[in-house]
Amino acid sequence: MSPSRPRRWAGVKAGILSNSVGLAPWNRYDGYELERRYDAMLLSEIHGMRKPEPEMYRLVRKRLGLRAEECVSVADTEHCLLPWADLGFATVHAVDPARTVTAPETLLGIPLTTGKGPDRAATI
Repeated sequence: MSPSRPRRWAGVKAGILSNSVGLAPWNRYDGYELERRYDAMLLSEIHGMRKPEPEMYRLVRKRLGLRAEECVSVADTEHCLLPWADLGFATVHAVDPARTVTAPETLLGIPLTTGKGPDRAATI
C-alpha cells in the first residue's frame, strides 16, 4: 500500500468507481478527501467511460493492484454488477444494509466490523 494512503482499519483496499454527474458547476465529491481515503478512485467524468463499460472495471482493478478473484464488488445497481461478475469478481447487490456488510465479510473471509483482518483483499 502506498505510504500516502492511510492503512485501512480491516486491511482491505478500497476503491470507488462512479458514474459522475459532472464536476461543474459544483463538484459533489469535493470535501470528502476521497483520493486520500481510497486506494483507487475512478470517475466517469474524468476517464471518459461509464459503468457498465468493462474497461472501467479493469482499470480500477489494475489501480488496486489485485487479481479479480481477490476482489468483491458492492453496488446498488444490479446491471452494474454484471461486468464485475464477467471479469471474475465476487459481487454483492447492496439492497439490504445488513447483507451489504455480512456478504463481503463472508466472501473475503474477514470481519469488516471489528477492524482485524489480513492485508490482501479489496472491496470496491
